[in-house]
Formats: sequence, C-alpha cells, structure tokens
Amino acid sequence: MENGTVNGEMAFKKSDTFRISRDISDKEKATIARRKTEVYNCLQKFGMNCTMSSLPSIAILGSGGGLRAMIALQGVLAELQKQGLLDAVMYLCGVSGSTWCMSYIYEHEEWVTQLPNLEKKLCEQLTNTAWSAKKAFDALVEPSKDDTYSLTDFWGNVIVNAMLHELDYHYFSEERRVSSYGKVPYPIYAAVDSNKLANNSKTHPDIWFEFTPDEAGFIHRGAFVDMRLFGSVFENGKLKEIKEEKSISYLRGLWGSAIASFKAIEDFIKHLIFEIKNLAFVYEELVGEDVGEVEKEVENVGCPKPEEPQGSGCDCHSISAVTNHLMNAIEEKSHEQYDEHIRKLTKFLEAERFQHIIHNETKRSIWDTLRILRKTVSCLFEWKWGTISNYLYKCTELNDKDLERHEDIKLVDAGLAINSAYPLVLRPERGVKLILSFDFSEGDPFETVKDAALYCKESQLPFPDIDISELEKSKDNPSDCYIFQGNNAPVVMHFPLFNTGNCRDKVEDWRERYSTIKLSYTEEDIKDLLEGAKTNVRNNTERILQAMKNLNILYHS
Repeated sequence: MENGTVNGEMAFKKSDTFRISRDISDKEKATIARRKTEVYNCLQKFGMNCTMSSLPSIAILGSGGGLRAMIALQGVLAELQKQGLLDAVMYLCGVSGSTWCMSYIYEHEEWVTQLPNLEKKLCEQLTNTAWSAKKAFDALVEPSKDDTYSLTDFWGNVIVNAMLHELDYHYFSEERRVSSYGKVPYPIYAAVDSNKLANNSKTHPDIWFEFTPDEAGFIHRGAFVDMRLFGSVFENGKLKEIKEEKSISYLRGLWGSAIASFKAIEDFIKHLIFEIKNLAFVYEELVGEDVGEVEKEVENVGCPKPEEPQGSGCDCHSISAVTNHLMNAIEEKSHEQYDEHIRKLTKFLEAERFQHIIHNETKRSIWDTLRILRKTVSCLFEWKWGTISNYLYKCTELNDKDLERHEDIKLVDAGLAINSAYPLVLRPERGVKLILSFDFSEGDPFETVKDAALYCKESQLPFPDIDISELEKSKDNPSDCYIFQGNNAPVVMHFPLFNTGNCRDKVEDWRERYSTIKLSYTEEDIKDLLEGAKTNVRNNTERILQAMKNLNILYHS
C-alpha cells in the first residue's frame, strides 16, 4: 500500500512520509520559529538588544559516556536553567548516554521548569534495585517475530532497562507535542550507519544519521522518513507495509550501545536459559506425569544426564544438562556447540506436555522464550546490531547504489565514530553560531573536538582552528572551559566534565570512579556527579554570557 494509518493517525501521503532534500523539514522550521520567541525574551533579560530575524542560534552538545553522561547532562541542564541560560538555547543534541537523559526529560511537557523534580526522580530511579527480567523479556516477544530483530532490541529492552530501571514503551514521535510549541530546545539524537562506518573513516559525512521527533534520516545524502514510519517497509519510495513505531526503549538501545560487550549480553541471556529450565522443572513438579518417553527422546539426540539427581522427573534432569551445556557453549563462543544443544533443547520441549507452558504472571509461552533465546544468541554470534527496514530500498531518486540495494540498514551508537554530535549541529541549514560542547567522555577530553575538526575538513565546512599540541599537554588535567573561534565558523565552547576546576588535583580519581563500563552508581555517586556537572556551568556562566553578547554584537554591528 502507498498510504496508510499509524498509531491512529490519518492516512499518510508520500509527500508526508518521505523526502529527498538537504534542507531541514518544514516542521522543524515551524518549531524553531516558535522557539525564537523564548530565545528572544531570554536574551532581552540579559540586556542584549536583538531582533527576531537575527537571533544567534545556540546549540548544546551532550557527548556519550553511558550512565555518567546521562547523569552529567541532567546536572548541566539543571544549572543552565538555574542561571537563566537554558531559554537561550535553540537545539539540544545528544550521543549515546546523553540521549538517555534527553529521552527521559522530553517525556515531560515544559520540562525546563521541572528539572529539580526530574533530577530527584532520576536519582531515585537509578538507585532502585528492583528490576523485572520477566517484563523485560515480555517486551521482546513481538520484536523477536520480526526478521530485523537484532541485539539492539535485546540491549535496549533488557540491559539498558536494567540500568535505568525503566521499560519505556512510548514512541519518540510523541516528543512532537513537547517540542513543537517552542518552550524547550529542539531535540536531535545521533546514530551512524555501521556498514558505511566499516568502509569509511569515522569522520566521513556519509555515515551520519539523525533522529528528531519529526523525522529520521541521513544528513549528508539528505534522505528522510517520517519518524512514525521509521522501521516500516518501503520500496522505490512507496510505503509497502506499516510496522509499529519503535519504542523509546528500543531507540535507547540503538543510540546507546557503544558500551555493549559480549560478556554483558551473555550474562543477561543466562536469565532466559534459567527461565526455560525453571519453567520446565516447576511444570514437571506440578503435573507429576510419567516421563519415560520424553527421556528416551532426549537420549536419542545424545543429551547427557547429570550424575546426581536434583529433583523428581527425568525431564528436569535432562533439561538441566542441556541448559548447562548451552551456557557453556555461549561462554566459550562456540557456535557449533550452541547449535547442537539448542536442537536438543527444542527436541525436549516438543514433548506434548511442554507445549503450553506459560508464565502465569506474563502469559509468555515457553516457545516465545525459546524464540527470543535462539534469535538473541544468533545475533550475539554474528554481532548483529541496529538492523531496520531500509526506507531507501530501490529508491532511484536518491542515486546512491549502496543504499538502494539493501533491504535493511544497520544503525549503531554514534559514539563509535565521534562521541559528540558535531555533524548534526554543523549542518549549514541549522545556522548554529555558538556550540556549548559538554564532554562527558572517559578518555581524552579533546578527542571529540579534534574529530569534529577532521569531519569539517572532510566535509568542507568551516571550523575554528585548534592547537592540538597545546591540547595534548593538558588532556590529563584539563581546565573547565576552552573556547575555539575563527575561520568564519561557529564559536565552540568546550567543557570537559572532569577538570582542575571541579576535581582539583584528583581528575584521574574521578575518571576511575565513574568508569563508562559501570552499569550502576550509588546515590552518593550520582549526587556528587550531578554537583560536579553543575559546578562546571556555574563557574563558566559569565563566559557563556559573554560569548552570547559577543555574537549579538557581531550580528548587530
């Protein structure tokens, strides 16, 4: 079909769903026009005499960095609002962990006035130890039926959910109602095409992909799809099959997967295996039937039995052995052994008595669980991430043979390329003149700005000169603010999270305390990190104000 309905909306026309253009969308233009009123009023309060037609466009960049980035960006935004600066910001753009913060606050209309309460709620949420594996796996039942299922589904719905203690079913396009009135900065989320990244440099313009509440697409090629139809099936520019819009939990897995590891996913897969094992055991305890025939079937496929009985019923003994071998195969990364034992497990569960085992709490069948297990482990061995239907499939209008020929595209965390989304705010169409770059990276605090300079060189865009040799001297103990300007480029104010201003001579200690691989923090850790991020803003409020005033003078001189 060419037209259809999504989430109860009216029928879509091709012109509404899909566009080839380097320009920003009409919806974004309309939102920015409304946002200008807030920006104008804010600048007037600081004594800047400007006009609506010549307002300087200011963007905030939040870098990647897992939970550390999520918490730090929350602190940055809270302090900017306290200092009266947040209303001057036109765009808020994030990578990886910063997108987790953004997707959290943008659930709330006019969140800029609710930041203290949102901060308190976030602290409570992140320190809450309750987490339901059953509900997390329930969220995978429908996605696992789709051919595009990948580790992104598992990472977002299970592991990021376990980190944030939130399974978020709402749709990203719903952020339109929050941003469209212009009361908050316009949000932009970053990803990159992993296939293109594998074949090009990390600063190559073709790899970059952006998400806004209005649309998603490749910024360099200028090919965008309505956000509500991201993941639906297109062919030659025509909508063929409407699929349910991806949830925020899925997108959090896509935007924030750079910290993923085989071991982390493997540990959570064991929950699935234990579920199957325990379901069969409990079921067999309840029914207490003769299991001789099933035992024979298992023996016929070579399933070893445990040496010592662990309960009543041969089925449970055998399923224990199979699941133990499954876990060993995954730990040893042996695809061959895994295939062998998953066949044995499937054979075992094909016995009639197991056909209708379900979770009484969730009504997810054992076959749902087995399908999720099989697909997830298959993706794990292939390291398959971010697979989604390609809205540019056979689209000759684009004149990109590489994109046209694939039914799916693969999108991953932009932090695998540049850990801050400079390419998205440096689009000339957005006209950004001042970039407030808050860098929450674990390693070199200047890597993102150096990569941004390389990106601009490759894309033939202006970028301020940076003295790499000088930055190298201070990367272990950076200051709290660096200003880069010149070359008729946007002014960049760069704020390393851990610096000599808020950490004194303990920068390395703070970096170790807040390692990216940590999947949880104590309440004390969270509060200290929030305060450190706020201190950065507080100590540099006058510098930010002066940069705004300089821009205002420049555009009115």
